[in-house]
Amino acid sequence: MDGQKNQFLFKVSLLSISLMLTAAPAISALIPLMKESFTAQSLASVELIATVPNFGILIFVLISNLFIRQIGKKQTIMLGLILALVAGMMPVFTSSYLIVLISRFFFGAGIGLFNSLAVSLITEIYDGEEQASMMGLQSAMGSIGSTILTLLVGVLAKYGWHTSYLIYAAMLIPIVLFGLFVKLPSKKTTTTAVSVDTSGKETVNVATIGLMVFALFLYAFFMVLMLKMSTFLMETNLGQPENAASILSAVTIVGIVIGVVYGKIFKLLKKFVLPIGILGMGLGFFIIANASSLLLVVVGASIAGVCFSLAAPYLFILTGEVAPTNSVNLATSLLLVGINLGVFLSPTLVNGLGQLFSLSDAKGNLFICSIFLIGLGISTLVVTMLHKNKQIVQKEEENGYAK
Repeated sequence: MDGQKNQFLFKVSLLSISLMLTAAPAISALIPLMKESFTAQSLASVELIATVPNFGILIFVLISNLFIRQIGKKQTIMLGLILALVAGMMPVFTSSYLIVLISRFFFGAGIGLFNSLAVSLITEIYDGEEQASMMGLQSAMGSIGSTILTLLVGVLAKYGWHTSYLIYAAMLIPIVLFGLFVKLPSKKTTTTAVSVDTSGKETVNVATIGLMVFALFLYAFFMVLMLKMSTFLMETNLGQPENAASILSAVTIVGIVIGVVYGKIFKLLKKFVLPIGILGMGLGFFIIANASSLLLVVVGASIAGVCFSLAAPYLFILTGEVAPTNSVNLATSLLLVGINLGVFLSPTLVNGLGQLFSLSDAKGNLFICSIFLIGLGISTLVVTMLHKNKQIVQKEEENGYAK
C-alpha cells in the first residue's frame, strides 16, 4: 500500500469513484420531456424520478457496513459501481414509468454502497498535507462529474430523454480504473490520521436533531432549482431543456470554484457565512422567479449556486461543533439523513406548498422557495447575532472576574 499510494494512476483511480457521487440529479433537465411520455403521471411523480435515487443512497449508506464486513471494501465498491451502471442505463431501454422509477432507486442504492468509502479510504491511506490535498480533490470530483454529465444531458436531450440516460455509461470509467489499479489490503488499515476516542457511547442532542431538520428544508428548497429550471424556461418561453442543462452545469462549476477558495471566504465571514449564504439563495430564487430574460435566469441561478456553496459546507462544520462528545460520526450521519430526505421529499413538499398558496406552476414554486429561504436566512441571522452577543457578554464577564 505504501508503495502504490503515491503513484499517479493509483490516486486518479481512487478519486474516480467520486466522479459519480452526485450524478443522480444530472437528468433533472429531462423532466418536461419525460412528462410528455408519462401522461398518466402527475408532475410530482415525474419529478420523483430525479430525486428517488437519494432515497436509495440514504438506505444503502446506512447498511453499506454490512456489505463491507461480508465481502470487503473493494468488492463493495465494485458491486456498487456495477449496480449503478446497470440501473442507470435501464431507462434507455424502457418506457415504463414503474421500471424507470425502480431503476433510479437502485441507481442510488449502488452509489450508497460506496458513498462513504469514497471519503474514508482517503483518510485511511493518506495523512497530513497529502490527506488534505486528496480530500480537496475528492470534493471537487463530484462537482466535476455532475457538471460534465449535466452538459451531456443537454446535448443528448435533442435525441429524446431515453438517449440522455446513456450518460451513465460513464460508470465504466471508475469500474475499469478502480478495478484494475487499486489494490486494498485484506485487513483493516490501522494507521489513520485522526485518533478516534471510542470509549464513550454516541448520543444525540436537540441541536443535532435541529440541524438535521434544518438541512432537510434547506436542501429541499434548493433542489427546486434543479427540478424546476427546465419546466420554468419552457412555461415562460425563455428557453429549452438544453438551456436548463447549461445553466445547471454553470451552477455546479460555481460550486467547484467556491470550494477551492472556501477557506478564505470562511475566514472572512466566519459564522455569518450560513445566514449570508441562505439569504443569497433566496435572492437568487427571487430573481429567477421574476426574470423576463434568459440572462436574468442565469444571473439568479449563479447567485443561488454561489450562496448554496457558501452555506452547505458550513453545515458539516457546525455539526462538529454542536455534536455531543464522541458523537461527531453519528451527528454527521444524521445530517446526511436530513440532506437526502430533503432532496427526496423536495417535489412533494414544494408542490404541496404550491397548491396551498395557489402557486402550482414552476414560477410560483420558485417564488415560494425564495420567500421561505429569505425567512430562513433572516431567522438564522438573528440566531447567529444573538449567539455572538452572548459570547461577547460571557467573555466580558470572564475578563471582569479575572480582574
